[in-house]
Amino acid sequence: MLYSTFYLGETKMAVPIPSILEIGRSFKFHSVRGSPEVIDGLINLRGKVVTVINSGMAFGGEPVLSADDSRIFIFKNNSELREVADSDFEMETAPDNIGIHVDRIADVIRVEKEELQAVPSNMIHPFYKFVVRRDDSFIIILEPAKILNLNENEDLLS
Repeated sequence: MLYSTFYLGETKMAVPIPSILEIGRSFKFHSVRGSPEVIDGLINLRGKVVTVINSGMAFGGEPVLSADDSRIFIFKNNSELREVADSDFEMETAPDNIGIHVDRIADVIRVEKEELQAVPSNMIHPFYKFVVRRDDSFIIILEPAKILNLNENEDLLS
C-alpha cells in the first residue's frame, strides 16, 4: 500500500494514501470558542466545513505553526472512504472530513504487508498502528480513525 509521509518535529510519520482527500497549504483558520486547544479551527474546503487538528498538540508536543512548509492533510470521511476501500486493508477515518496540521510533508512510500511491524510496547500510543524500518530510520504508521476521533481520545487531547 502507498503511504504519504510527513514530519512532526524530526519524527517521520505516515498515513495511508487512500484515506487522504487532499493535502493543502494555505487555509484561513476560523477559531471555535470552547473547542479543545488541540483544534486549530475550521476551514472551508470548497463548501465543506473541515475541523483541523494540530498534530503537534495531539501528540503532546509543541504546536504546529502555520509556515511555508506546514501542510494540512484532509482525510476522506467514512462514506468517501468506502467508495475506494481496498478489501485487503480495512480503514476508517471519521463521519466528517477532518484535517491534521503537520510540520512538513515528505515523500510517498510503498509498504508491503510484511514490512509492517508491531509498535514496541515501550512506545505504545493510541494513534500508532505500525512501525516500518527504512534504512537506518523508522517511520511510524498512524491510525487515521484514532487521530480523527476526538471523543474517543478526549483524555489525551485535553
